[in-house]
Amino acid sequence: MPSEDCERYKDFLPFIGEFGAFQKWLLVCMMPSAFLYSFTYFGQIFMIIVPKDYWCRIRDLETSPKDQQLALAIPKLKTGDFDKCSMYDLKSGWDDKNITHANETWPKVPCSNGWTYDKDQLHYSTIATENNWVCDDLVLGTFTMTAFFVGSMIGCLVLGFVADHCGRLWAFLLANTCSLVGGCCTALCKDFYSFTAARFVVGMAMNNCFIPIYILTLENVGVKYRTLVGNLSLALAFTLGGTLLPWVAYWSNDWRLFALVISLPVTFLIVMGIILPESPSWLLSVGKIDKGVKVLRKAARINNKTVSEEDWSELRRCYTLQYINQQSEKTISCVDLFKRFRRCCVMMVLITFWMIIALVYDVHVRAVFLMGTDTFLTFSLSTLTEFPAGIVPMFLVDRVGRKPVAMSVMILCALCSLLAAVLPGKWDAAIAAIFGRLFIAIGFNVGQQWATEIIPTVVRGQGIAVINVMGCAGALLGPYVIYTEQFYHAFPMIANTFLSIVAAGLLILLPETNNEVLPQSLEEAEQRWTLCCC
Repeated sequence: MPSEDCERYKDFLPFIGEFGAFQKWLLVCMMPSAFLYSFTYFGQIFMIIVPKDYWCRIRDLETSPKDQQLALAIPKLKTGDFDKCSMYDLKSGWDDKNITHANETWPKVPCSNGWTYDKDQLHYSTIATENNWVCDDLVLGTFTMTAFFVGSMIGCLVLGFVADHCGRLWAFLLANTCSLVGGCCTALCKDFYSFTAARFVVGMAMNNCFIPIYILTLENVGVKYRTLVGNLSLALAFTLGGTLLPWVAYWSNDWRLFALVISLPVTFLIVMGIILPESPSWLLSVGKIDKGVKVLRKAARINNKTVSEEDWSELRRCYTLQYINQQSEKTISCVDLFKRFRRCCVMMVLITFWMIIALVYDVHVRAVFLMGTDTFLTFSLSTLTEFPAGIVPMFLVDRVGRKPVAMSVMILCALCSLLAAVLPGKWDAAIAAIFGRLFIAIGFNVGQQWATEIIPTVVRGQGIAVINVMGCAGALLGPYVIYTEQFYHAFPMIANTFLSIVAAGLLILLPETNNEVLPQSLEEAEQRWTLCCC
């Protein structure tokens, strides 16, 4: 602060309360945001999903049982599996009652009448099955996910800037508006191009439909409650949303209805964003002192804290002086995070770590569809790991520290990923992959809180946005890593093993933030940004 007299007002939380009714109200408001965040992140998966088994449509055999269609009309590969992209060309048709099995010498041709999809594995149509995004067009579903993550990258940059210059709530409102509009437009799409454009718009909301309110809440709770608040909404609401999502798709029985069902509730978040107060920490840091003090007065009143007028006057004076001093120096932007060697090193480690963790997490989310087990059940079981992934940090990170917990879970994730790659049984590999997702989800949650604590208030929105942009760039590769399963089935999990070990090594360099007050300025943050292996 500008003077020693102002040191007492450096942290306003002792005046308004560190975890009173006001902070609990913010925590409750995070819950629906985290719940619908899971819909935004995972929803597209169930719109472009293709059942594991599909084969060429044979008009003469459409009324026949599945086994008979395969036995008569579909060639076998060397692995013993049925070919999904070709069929036998029997000119005379399959009317001969004496023929019960195909002859391998029959000529083969590519599918010419579309495909038949196994309804036992996926009982409803998706845009991928409606448009036959299989065989040569299988990559189209991956391209739509690419558009989603590119939208997320642009959304992070734009809305991160908005969060620091216009307020956390403006970023929150704009993001959820993108989610609502893009989600409703998705239901109207009929082809690849319109669907890709709609998912790009939804992608712009992916992180910022939750991160602004996450930052707003963490900025207004005491140090010892930060881990609880940061993880509880993810443990409860995000887990519940992700676990229910496949069954919402199952119940909807139509991908268009499903798109509407997961998009329309976002209207509630938009209304909530209008009602919520702006972050007083942000208001004070950008010179909106009167508005900031007004929110603090309201918070103190809600928390039943009595603050004298003299304290309010001094707090206003000190934050005004701080803002004037900052303005006289220079305009601060996220570029300043890279202008000094120590800052640049910490940011590059954070960015690289976040790219890896986002990629590994996304691959684990999608890997459940490669296991050959029931898609809906396996996804729900896998998503249930988000609950312990949110609870474990609440008990460990404040006792052990961010660094030891994050490094440990990344090593455990590598081990589980390796087991998922080498175990022969379907459910054995699936269980190993589920535990891998548990550990990467813990790392994801710890990393999100850790980055928020490292970056100072004046550029926290932009700094987190930069990290999330690069995280989206990492996650963008996830669908392509999954696509390599066609060439070598174990490659996605082997890639996760290697990347998790690299991430664990990088974390050695990050500064520990356990029991530290959130830094307000770049200078204050840099004093703590020691590149230390301890």
